[in-house]
Amino acid sequence: MSNAKDAAFRCQIKGGRLCVLHSGKIYDVTDFADRHPGGREIIENRVGQDVTQVMKSLEIHRHSPAAFKILDRYYIGDYNTSNGVTQRHKESNGHTNGHANGLTNGYANGYKNGHANGVANGSAKKTVVQFDDLVDWSKPIFWQVGNLGDKYYDWVHSPIDTSLRLFHNDFVETFSKAYWWTVPPFWVPVMLFFLVDSYLRFQSETVYWNLVGFGETAVSSLFIPVLFMVGFIIWTVVEYVVHRWVFHSTPPPNSKFLITVHFILHGQHHKSPMDKTRLVFPHVPACVLAILIYMLYWLMAPLAVMHTVFSGTIFGYLCYDLTHYYLHHGNPSSTYFRDLKTYHVKHHFKTQNQGFGISSKLWDFPFGTLIR
Repeated sequence: MSNAKDAAFRCQIKGGRLCVLHSGKIYDVTDFADRHPGGREIIENRVGQDVTQVMKSLEIHRHSPAAFKILDRYYIGDYNTSNGVTQRHKESNGHTNGHANGLTNGYANGYKNGHANGVANGSAKKTVVQFDDLVDWSKPIFWQVGNLGDKYYDWVHSPIDTSLRLFHNDFVETFSKAYWWTVPPFWVPVMLFFLVDSYLRFQSETVYWNLVGFGETAVSSLFIPVLFMVGFIIWTVVEYVVHRWVFHSTPPPNSKFLITVHFILHGQHHKSPMDKTRLVFPHVPACVLAILIYMLYWLMAPLAVMHTVFSGTIFGYLCYDLTHYYLHHGNPSSTYFRDLKTYHVKHHFKTQNQGFGISSKLWDFPFGTLIR
């Protein structure tokens, strides 16, 4: 084991921390591991290693400038090989002695008696980090983002790895968030209600649908699975269109209102993509979108038909929201979801103007926005 690798490995075995080396510096990334876009396992497999070349290469993916900014937060000390002791012997605690310059009692530069740059007794102290000077991070930022003007686009696409607070009022702040586990209990009953209602309508009356080009056509309950899938496919289109042309529109730099609206709709997620409470739609805006879609369906088909299609659309939304959360915080074992996770990571950290499909890449192909 090299001196550098030994230094980082000692950091890990002494305090149960996950440490790596990069460009001659040691980083304690324990508190970041669960939020790592590529998954915790990638970090655990490289504990004690020099990741300088890995982060530059395409072995996983080439890391963006934002990734290096995030890494800087976890710096705990320099590794200096000039006076590294290559002679090793067993210490009383059973660990190999081979301290690099600046290591005291087996700890990296800045460590002493179990403390290192905000790390004490094996756990990192909470510190206030000044991410940038464009907003005041000690205050809620809802009323600040509109003032960013032409700096907003670059700012919102420079991710941070912590949560952010939007509002002063605790009640309003609570309803600006949503947890993934609240999505199925809320939407599954709604989906089942419309599906059962549709079935009962088909059973109680003959349903006629005035289809363009076909005239008035009788539709039976045998078509429910087909109509359900139509609703699901419609959702994939809605997902792509909203994500690309609404969420990723560029607000005019002179409009504080539109900048703020963009930030609330999607900008906050790109600024803080690892915040678990801002990954699924809060129920209030999700209900607004659902009502708009319902009204559109109501104009196009009889209730029995449109309720089946609407339930399929809700199912598509469920798949989208839960898949989105899983891509950020899950550790996929299947090839499909591993590939989709890598794809979505690239959308956040490398190519924000492509890769608008989340639950699938389906519509990125015909619209020419596939990340290659």
